[in-house]
Amino acid sequence: MKFNIGDKVRFLNEKGDGIVTKIVNKTTVGVTIEDGFELPFTISELVAIYDQSQAPIAIKKEEPVFVQAPIVSKSAERKKVQEGIYIGLSPENTRDISYSDFNLWFINHSDYEVLYCVSSLLSSGYRLIEKGEAKAFESKLIETISKKKLDDYSTLKVDVLFYNQSDFEHQTPVSEVIKIKQPKLYKENVFVENTFIPEKALIMPISRLGEELYFDNPEAKSIDLSKLFIQKQQHIQSKKVSKPHTKNSSNQEMEIDLHIEELMDDYSGMSNAQIIQIQLRHFQQALDTAINEHCRKLIVIHGVGNGRLKQEVRSLLTSSNMRFYDGSYSKYGFGATEVVIH
Repeated sequence: MKFNIGDKVRFLNEKGDGIVTKIVNKTTVGVTIEDGFELPFTISELVAIYDQSQAPIAIKKEEPVFVQAPIVSKSAERKKVQEGIYIGLSPENTRDISYSDFNLWFINHSDYEVLYCVSSLLSSGYRLIEKGEAKAFESKLIETISKKKLDDYSTLKVDVLFYNQSDFEHQTPVSEVIKIKQPKLYKENVFVENTFIPEKALIMPISRLGEELYFDNPEAKSIDLSKLFIQKQQHIQSKKVSKPHTKNSSNQEMEIDLHIEELMDDYSGMSNAQIIQIQLRHFQQALDTAINEHCRKLIVIHGVGNGRLKQEVRSLLTSSNMRFYDGSYSKYGFGATEVVIH
């Protein structure tokens, strides 16, 4: 059985009840009792109370319940973060992350209820991690990953459908693939305080809602990101944008992944407009390289998201009179475009 923040529970092995105010890991939660103290309990020691007529437990006002978790109430703090779908990864052992297991979170930071499915890519195909429903502004712990099995979660696929019980505005379904590189988890300040979950975490955006992108607002194209772009180029100048199989061969292929976490170490605070400009610059650079090195084709991994990046990539290809097709569905789903160079 799973519990969410705010659930009222009764203890099986002793008298009394309390409110779940912290998700410690997959098997343990923090429960605040009537005296205002938060104590750890294993889930097997608790049973949910569904009687809404019971009097609520008095909790000291000077000790607010888990103010970082936005699933308790729609606070003003929550609105400071762009609405959308996020994946979170938090270490259980913050003192020694190199030996820590990790908690994997699904975060619905939107006014919509959602149906979600999270899977991991293995050599034999995708394996379902969890499917379910998430209420508006709800964060759910979906897996505690052993350090030994972290490699099995390096590529995650997230599928989301948006709905509401009352009339609602249509949102495009999300089907996105993200990559988690282990070396990144051991960099300084990767795990940060956030408004989604009660612990420091690496927060990865899957889809942001309701933000105008640069091609909807021509004036936004004048945003000067040259300094930011140059800094990134200096950081990766020792690396190639993509790795051809055989240099200067007519059978040579290139692959470029435009997911922002693959292109930049730190993109926190950037708007969708700024992110997509960075992605398109990398795409143009990869395309120029593929042409100059006489590649046979270029695989562009743009993901699905809301379809805007794919639309812009294909628009640029069309204006350049280049042939392109959908990438391999078995490998990329709907998230890639194959460009014919020669």
